[in-house]
Amino acid sequence: MTHMKKITTIILIFFCGYISATQNMNLFIAVNYTTDQMIMEYQKICNCTLNQTFFNDPNEMIAKIAAGSSGYDVIEATSYAVEDLAHMNKLQKLDKSKIKGLDNISPRFLSPAYDRGNEYSIPYAYTPVFLAFNVNKMKELNIVPNTWAVIFEPKYLQKLKGHVTVLASSRNVFAAALLYLHKNPNTNNIEDLNKARTLIDNAAKYWIKFDSDSYSRGLVRGDIWVSMSYSIDIFKAIQDVKLNNLPIQIDGMLQKEGNMYEMDNLVIPKDAVHTKLAYDFINVALNPKIAYNLAITTGSSIPNRYALQMLDKSLLSNKWIYPNDAKKNFTFTAYDAKTRFLVNEMWTEIQMQCHDN
Repeated sequence: MTHMKKITTIILIFFCGYISATQNMNLFIAVNYTTDQMIMEYQKICNCTLNQTFFNDPNEMIAKIAAGSSGYDVIEATSYAVEDLAHMNKLQKLDKSKIKGLDNISPRFLSPAYDRGNEYSIPYAYTPVFLAFNVNKMKELNIVPNTWAVIFEPKYLQKLKGHVTVLASSRNVFAAALLYLHKNPNTNNIEDLNKARTLIDNAAKYWIKFDSDSYSRGLVRGDIWVSMSYSIDIFKAIQDVKLNNLPIQIDGMLQKEGNMYEMDNLVIPKDAVHTKLAYDFINVALNPKIAYNLAITTGSSIPNRYALQMLDKSLLSNKWIYPNDAKKNFTFTAYDAKTRFLVNEMWTEIQMQCHDN
């Protein structure tokens, strides 16, 4: 009996030791931005567990990190978020000797204006922002959604009232308004921002919702006819329609005034506990096979040049996933402190007024 107790004790010590040795890598990332293959490959390499925490908008993530939230080992940060977090001293400078596969990234995505030399960030994927729509409804109403006027001008909105959503993102809504006004979508000019604010105020009474989360489901149901959209959401919505044989057709279209795209990156926060695991995750994400799987599974636009060579031409030719007019596609830059405060104040007022209506 004593012998059996000793064996049991040894087994428990070994088992408990194994549990305590198992590490968690904590990832803070946008919804629907990883794949099962990526997670499985990573966990096999690192012999750890990947924990994901999700956000819907970069400003939500920035606010959480700025307020002191910690415990993340890798964060997905869009262009202006990289600038803001680096300025706040919230990011580690990357040790390039620990990164394998950086040369897999197409040169045009390296050393961007928001992070020269990729000191803090590694390109991951990008997401164009455009108008998605109910094809039959647009034909019925004789509307071609190739212009931001469709969500800003009364001649369109009177036909669409109660069936339009825009993203719950101040940067994207202001950028769309500025593009429609033929202004710099990253402007710090107060006069231009006020003009955009007026345009938004006049249009908001026709919109049913500020929504970055469930709008694609509204398109699938047929409740929503036009949505300011992220490409990954519409890719998934179209897949859901096909999978369930639904009697609805959804499509997307870029706007003639120009479009933004959110260039998303992987960064390591200053207070990351598991730095080695963070580099392991970055290296997995840079693997062309993993990037290819991300593209075909989620519809993410990828900057990995070797993964791009594997993609079917039908996906590469989709302009709202891979826009080909560089002069009409813009990435975000960070606001200065004064502009950030002004736009945040405007955004709060816009949302309150829309709610009151």
